[in-house]
Parts: sequence; C-alpha cells; structure tokens
Amino acid sequence: MKKIIYIWLVRIVSWLAHFKSTDQVIYLMSFADNLDFIRQLADRLPQRVTVYYLPGAQAGAKQLAAEGITTQPFQDSIGFALHGVPVLTRAADIYLDNYYAFTAGLTRRPNQRMIQLWHAAGAVKTFGWGDPQTVKRSAGDQRRFQAVYNQITDYVVGADKMGQVFADSYHVPMARMRVLGYPRSDRYRQSKWVQQTAAAIYQRYPDFKQQEVILYAPTYRAGVQFALPTDFDQLQLRANQRLIIKLHPHLASQERDLQARFPDQVTLVPEFSTDELLTVASTLISDYSSVVFDYALLPNCQKMIFYVFDWQYYEREVGLQADFKEWAPGPMVTTMAELNQVLAAPAQPMQLTNFNQLWNTRNDGHAGERTLAYFYPHTTTHEQ
Repeated sequence: MKKIIYIWLVRIVSWLAHFKSTDQVIYLMSFADNLDFIRQLADRLPQRVTVYYLPGAQAGAKQLAAEGITTQPFQDSIGFALHGVPVLTRAADIYLDNYYAFTAGLTRRPNQRMIQLWHAAGAVKTFGWGDPQTVKRSAGDQRRFQAVYNQITDYVVGADKMGQVFADSYHVPMARMRVLGYPRSDRYRQSKWVQQTAAAIYQRYPDFKQQEVILYAPTYRAGVQFALPTDFDQLQLRANQRLIIKLHPHLASQERDLQARFPDQVTLVPEFSTDELLTVASTLISDYSSVVFDYALLPNCQKMIFYVFDWQYYEREVGLQADFKEWAPGPMVTTMAELNQVLAAPAQPMQLTNFNQLWNTRNDGHAGERTLAYFYPHTTTHEQ
C-alpha cells in the first residue's frame, strides 16, 4: 500500500510540474562504475548535468563533485517526491542505470527522453517478465513494473542480442533499442587503463605478477547469504596459483569469514574492485554474473569457468537465459572435483570471437563517444 501511495504522490507532483521544461540532464546513479561516461556527458553539456545518487554510490558521487559535477543524494521519500521529482519531470533527458520504481509515476513530456544505461553488458539471469517470480506478483505490481519499462524511450546496448533480451523481458519494441555500445565497457578496450590498473595492483601485490591469478566472482544473490559448498575445502591449487574471492560489496563481512574458514585457499584484495582485478586474472570463475561479458574484452582473458553448484535452485527461483548453455564461453561444473580438473588444465588464450560478436558487438572502446554523438549530434565536447 505504501508503494501505491508513493507512486500516486509522484504522479500528482510530476503532473503539476510538467507544464514547464528545462534543458537539464539528470543521471540517476545507483552504481558508481560508469563515472567516465558521466564525465564525458558533463563535458559535452556544460552546466546542464546533475547526478542524483543513491547511498550506495556515494563514493563515486564524491569523485564527481570534486571535479565540479553537480551531485545530489536521493532516495524514495516525501522530500524527494516534492523537490526532486519536479526537477526530473522538467528535465530534457533522464539517464537511468537501474530499475527505479518511482519512475512509473512520472509524467513524461513528449520530447523528453528516458535513456537506460544498464549496469551490465549482457545477461545470464532473467529479469522483468522473464523472472519466474514476476508472475507470482499481484496484478497491481505487474502493472507498476510495466509502467516503469514503458517510460524508457531509449535502451543503450552493446549488441542486438542484449536488445532482444530487453525487448522480451520488458515487453517493449525493438525499435527502442540503440545498439551504440555499452559505455561502461570502454575501459576494457583502452590499453592505457588496463596497463595502469594492472600496474597498480602489481605494485600493491608484487607476488601476483609471478602467479596465475584466479578470480572467483560469483553473482550477488539478493536476500540470501552466500554460502560455498561444504566440499570447498577440497579445492586443489598448484603452488603458482592464487585464488582471489570477490563478493558483492554488501557481503564484505562474508569475504572475511570465508578467508578465516579457508586461509590456505582464499586471498582477499579489498583495495581493488572486481572490474580492476579482471586485468590481472588469467582465470575467471563465475556462475551467473555479468562479469563474464567484461572479462571477455580483456587481452589477459585465458580461461572462464562457470561454477554452478546451485544451478537447479537458481534456474527455478531466479531464472536463467534459456540459451545460456549454448553461448557460455567456458565449461560448466557443479562439483569441486570437476572444478579442480578444469583448474589443473593449463590456461591459454580463449577463442572468444563468436561470443564477442554475439554480446560485445559494439563494445569497442568508443561506446561512450558514440552514445553522446547519437543523443547530442549538434554539440561537441567542452574542451573542443
């Protein structure tokens, strides 16, 4: 009931505000991993960009604010509905990096664009109408979900494949898909960023340079504690192999617990993000995480392993893309014995041409500039 009342409040405030318009551009930020694109956007549109950020993205917002970009904290509240919603309603463009339920109540003006820059380059898990839990929700919830999906005028994606996933998952037309490339992926195609990031990691952890770094980055399991299989202590690593476990930031305490339980197998690297650690990993162990699409863009990508010990539960409760097994660029293992066998095999450069053509078609390092040129063709960067 609270959600329904809140959406109605947003709807009323937004309708009252929609008679006026501005040239402002709003970026709604829940993930602080697309900062380079936000900088490019602010540079292209001086004095026009404001970043509204959720608490979890505060660190990134501080960086942007220090560089002169206007930032504003927000979360669903009466205050935001009364003071933030009018700003969004009158804006020329709104960028979204996630699902924001309150947008179901916005009155979108005819020329206003709501542009989705999703927080992942591809999809292993299902979402929207593909999520098996969606059909179990009330009719009112389902109408609210669809109202959010319908608000989005432009979906920026890196490949037709991801566009089709959005069209199917959100019940929206393919005509709304903009296959321009995924801006957040640009860094993985920029040798300077890759080299500088790897150098910083090696400076802090010099042993990594002589070791085969194995990064284990499982997906975030919403609402549950991450639990490794009981036979994890049977993991076998060669002397030159180092296993780094990187869980979701919300599970930092569980990382420490895992290291305490398995001190001989687990290494923690809290100073660097998963994105950064990909630059030094010769092997990636994941499961249903979108991190595999990023790793496939890096020159050091040698081996991907899908450790899907809870496959049946996950497929039933969360949902997986129907063709996942067809395009997964690595073996799927469910037991520790199988994982040990794959880890024991020598790592070597992977043949990822087909995979990248499918999912990373336009993730070529220039997605950000191409996206800006598409939406703002008559502007140039401020520096120019």
